[in-house]
Amino acid sequence: MRLSALIGVLSAATTALAQNWYTIEWEAPQLTALSGDMVVPKLQNKGGTSHVWPGVQSGNGALQAVLDGWSGIWWIGDDFHGNPSIPWGNGFNVNPGDTVRFTFQLSGPVPGHALSAATAKNATTALNIPNNTMNRAIFAVELYSVPFNFGPVVYRNIRITANTAASGWCHAGGGGKLGTYPLTISGVSASGNTCNIGSITQSSAA
Repeated sequence: MRLSALIGVLSAATTALAQNWYTIEWEAPQLTALSGDMVVPKLQNKGGTSHVWPGVQSGNGALQAVLDGWSGIWWIGDDFHGNPSIPWGNGFNVNPGDTVRFTFQLSGPVPGHALSAATAKNATTALNIPNNTMNRAIFAVELYSVPFNFGPVVYRNIRITANTAASGWCHAGGGGKLGTYPLTISGVSASGNTCNIGSITQSSAA
């Protein structure tokens, strides 16, 4: 399923709201792990909903570490949005400037996802999502009824691992993008089945 199809899944219950996406992604036949550090951005929006997340996508949905700012305070937690429909996982509040480490371990019978912050907060969730072959790593800013006027959103020390050689899919500019916004990607290199990315910076589109 293309990212545009996933957007249809994620937005099915929110069609009454104005929705905007700003993304960058990499695609491989089957992903086995994704990890990195996310620096929590400033949050300036009031009203509406701001979601910022790294995640992995299958043909049925997306496994995400969702930074949720709808209350005016950032909270980050685990979520699988798609089929099957399951409750949210664990999470915790974070502040602008905090660094959150995210780790998706996709191999094995039950995919696991761990979050830890420099503030010594942490959360781990094992999610039972059978029949989901993750083939896209996505870094998204997902907005409902608010503009992208905050940030920047910064990721560092990213590792995307698949079941095939990274030289075939670890492209310096990513494999797809939604939205018009300033985007900087640096330090991309392939090593075995792993794509290493030094940093991704998603800056305000306002």
